[in-house]
Amino acid sequence: MPTYTFKCQSCTHQFDKVLPVSDYKQPQICPECGQSPTQRVLGPVDFVLRGDGWTGKNIRIKNQMSRRRKKLEGKENELKRDGYGMTLAPNVDGERVDSWAEAQKLAKSKGKDTSSYEANVRKERKEKRA
Repeated sequence: MPTYTFKCQSCTHQFDKVLPVSDYKQPQICPECGQSPTQRVLGPVDFVLRGDGWTGKNIRIKNQMSRRRKKLEGKENELKRDGYGMTLAPNVDGERVDSWAEAQKLAKSKGKDTSSYEANVRKERKEKRA
């Protein structure tokens, strides 16, 4: 609701009152002298547009998201430069081998389940053909 400024015609006291837009024309009572004749002082009306549909809020959020994206891009680029990141390498119990097919054979010789290696072996074979 907007804030309106009123001036008492009897004691010239000026006061602010928060009123609905529909009530600003109704006579207000002065809080100092209790007299009713007050006059509304024209000036800028203060009110806040709330909700997601207003341009000011959308621009603010857009700017916040842009700054956040730039910050994250910087961190991602730093991680790429440093070489961090998880990569899947063919191995069995920490023993690295040159290919997924070799890892599957080694796992089979150790009596382990080799079903988890099959997708990587197929992918490796496709890459070799291409």
